[in-house]
Order: sequence, then C-alpha cells, then structure tokens
Amino acid sequence: MPNSVAEPHHQNGVADPKSSNGNASGKPFKIFIGYDPREDLAYEVCRYSLLKRSSIPLEIHPIKQSELREKGVYWRERGKLESTEFSFSRFLTPFLANFDGWAFFVDCDFLYLADISELFRLIDEKYAIMCVQHDYAPKETTKMDGAVQTVYPRKNWSSMVVYNCGHPKNRVLTPEVVNKETGAYLHRFQWLEDDDIGEVPFVWNFLVGHNRAVEGDPSTYPKAIHYTLGGPWFEQWKDCEFGELWLKELEEMRKDEEVRKDEVL
Repeated sequence: MPNSVAEPHHQNGVADPKSSNGNASGKPFKIFIGYDPREDLAYEVCRYSLLKRSSIPLEIHPIKQSELREKGVYWRERGKLESTEFSFSRFLTPFLANFDGWAFFVDCDFLYLADISELFRLIDEKYAIMCVQHDYAPKETTKMDGAVQTVYPRKNWSSMVVYNCGHPKNRVLTPEVVNKETGAYLHRFQWLEDDDIGEVPFVWNFLVGHNRAVEGDPSTYPKAIHYTLGGPWFEQWKDCEFGELWLKELEEMRKDEEVRKDEVL
C-alpha cells in the first residue's frame, strides 16, 4: 500500500506548486476521502488509484465519522436518507484543512484513471469551490446495498469538490453549521452564490450509467469513474459497467501489498 504522502514519480513532474495544486507553500495537496465501514475496500482502491498516478505529493485522509465524533466535531444523528456515513461530514473538509489553501474531497466510490495534478491545474482562485456540475436525475429508487436513492437539485455536485479553504465564504462551514444545517443547504452549496462555484469537466466525475464515452472523442473519456449506484465491492454490482477496471485496480493493489510485505521480510 502506498504511503499517505506520495512523492512525485519523476524528476520532470509539476515544478510550480502554486500552479499545480493551489498551495503556495508547496506542501502536499490535501485530499479527504469519504469513508464508510461498509465500503472500506472502495476507499482503499480509490486511495491507491490516486497515489499510483499522481506526479505531485498528496496527503490523503479518510473522513471517518467515528473519529470525528471522538474529537467532538461531529455529533448530528444519522438520518434515514443518509446513504453513507459521510453524507454530511464531507462538508467539514475546509475545517479539517484549517481553512487554509486548497483541499479536495471525493466520495470513496471513485476510481482515478488520470494524474490528479491535471485537475489541480484547473484551479481558479476566484472560486470558493470547483466541481462537476451534473444535470442528473437517477431513475433508480435504490443504490449500493439497498440505500434509498434521493433526487434533489445539484445531485452529485458534492461528491467531488475542490475547496478553496481560505475563501471567506467557506469559513461558514464550522462544525456547528455542518451539524445543524439541512441537506439542501449543504449539498446545494447554499452558503455560496452561483458565481462562487467553478465548473470542472464531467470526465473528472464520470457517473456510471449516466455519462457516456464517445468513441473517437478523447474529451469524453473518463479520468475518474464514479460508481454512484454501486461498485464491484458489492456482490450485486460486481458486473457493473467499468467494473472490470476497478477489479483490475484491486488486483494491482493487492500485488503491491504482497511485494511490500516481501520487502519487509
């Protein structure tokens, strides 16, 4: 398993930390991945896929509800419509990054196929957040392991967000606000104006079953696959679209783990 902090993979990687990841200090870019015990394997593969392909240093943290409760920064009761443990805790990302620099949140049910530095080069300081602005209304009534599928404006926008953590408007996202505000307020980014939200190409949050890759058009090829309805880590979704790519990544991850064990021995 790769370390939490990944060193650049080659000498000719991104040289300017300001242009590559928005952090003028040149420190590793902070990534927060939503964590749910039912999807531990999904988290590990997502993390592995990010680190394996990154040409810039990354600092990856799981957003674990149990740990946040122990620290006293998350205390709201789980609602019946929350399909994962990080449905609301995800919005603590700017707080967890000390309201400093840029940080990245992503659901655990992602598989990265491209170098994340490509996404970070799209960062524009004028925005409070940047994300894929899907127009998505799922037909299914359930997802994953039977979780209820809810439909609301800006659905899936919050599943992958690049936060300008030092932006004055994001300072409203304190533990007190995240613990009391409604799902509509948080998932629809109602603390922001529309002009505060920058757009990222859909290929960075490619929804399985919704988005389509067009043959001969590289601009439609997924850079990050989002198994939003369920992925191969669930038995009932083992044959889903793009499932073979996730299973291949899992196999590679396990082989790397074995190699590292052998090196230690």
